[in-house]
Amino acid sequence: MTDRERALLLLRRIERESSFAAPLLQNETGFVRTLVLGVLRWRSRIDHAIATLANRRIEKLDPVVVELLRVGLYQLMFMDVAPHAAVNETVDLAGHYAKRARGFVNAVLRNATRTKVESDSVATATAHPQWLIERWTRAFGAERARKIAEADQELSYPDALSDVKPTEDAEPSQLVDGIWKLRGATPDDLWAMDEGSAVIAAIAANAGREVLDLAAAPGSKTLYMRSRGTRVISNDISFARLRPLVARGGGVVAGDGRAAPFRRQFDVVLIDAPCSATGTIRKNPELKWRLRENDIAAFPPLQRELLSAAFSLARHAVIYSTCSLEPEENDEVIDAVLATQRDFARADISSITPEGAKPWVENGVLRLTPESGADGFTAFLLTRANVA
Repeated sequence: MTDRERALLLLRRIERESSFAAPLLQNETGFVRTLVLGVLRWRSRIDHAIATLANRRIEKLDPVVVELLRVGLYQLMFMDVAPHAAVNETVDLAGHYAKRARGFVNAVLRNATRTKVESDSVATATAHPQWLIERWTRAFGAERARKIAEADQELSYPDALSDVKPTEDAEPSQLVDGIWKLRGATPDDLWAMDEGSAVIAAIAANAGREVLDLAAAPGSKTLYMRSRGTRVISNDISFARLRPLVARGGGVVAGDGRAAPFRRQFDVVLIDAPCSATGTIRKNPELKWRLRENDIAAFPPLQRELLSAAFSLARHAVIYSTCSLEPEENDEVIDAVLATQRDFARADISSITPEGAKPWVENGVLRLTPESGADGFTAFLLTRANVA
């Protein structure tokens, strides 16, 4: 099986099964990984080129033909691949997977070698849904919205948790200690962890000596905090998702965070809430094609309940975070819950933020966006008033 065929089959599987690419590509390097993630990152721009070059709406084409054209056009538009190789190898694949469309695929790809298709908007140029660009423009302004979208398009490998350099092809995170940015697959003996997630864990560890990680799965933040000497109790509604953490020891509890089974309070409660994950598109580019704007409204009710529960379990402080960039899941959740009680108030998170991440604190709130090179995270420090 050639690398191009393997990439095609992986893309078809991701599309048919609504699978996430990251687990399927965990051990892939080089051409296959670049091609799969590249097609997923640039899909709408490639589809715009297909529609222009073929003079047909993309919805009118057979899905396997579309996938073949995406594979071929990504090589022509974004990779340093000889045009004849990109065209001929893709046409050969069409002979196996879409024999009747082989001539059509050949014609479109050869047209692409002669014709440059211009992007007609920021959304097309950065291959993001128009509604998402409009949202980020309202939240961050047009210039930063474009920079976020451009950063999402950069090739990304897993980061890893390790106190020592794990491979020759690794460099230390500039945001937080103990995380290495890799340029290949994650070795089996390392724990993959985005450096943005590690920033949140470091903030929680700096907030107190004992932390309840209220929505802990898959356990990366717990492991990071433990590696820094913090005592951590890990809770999640899904015990299955905590199994990798169980194997590494420590206190693990399976329970619904909205009614967690604890009869005492903890110095600090970290609630990294389930969310739309719009900050993680850099590593999960397929997400932007699956998420719809009205999906975002589904998350705040659960987020508010989890935050309210966290307040009841915290002796001193709550860290509320999401890997979402959306105000409905962040500022609006905080404001809504704080309006119902007077025990907690916002505090400036910069005092417990790792030095490398402090430039991303704005008015006391961490707003880590993908231009940092990390996944996007938003985080708030909420402290209990009048603590003895």
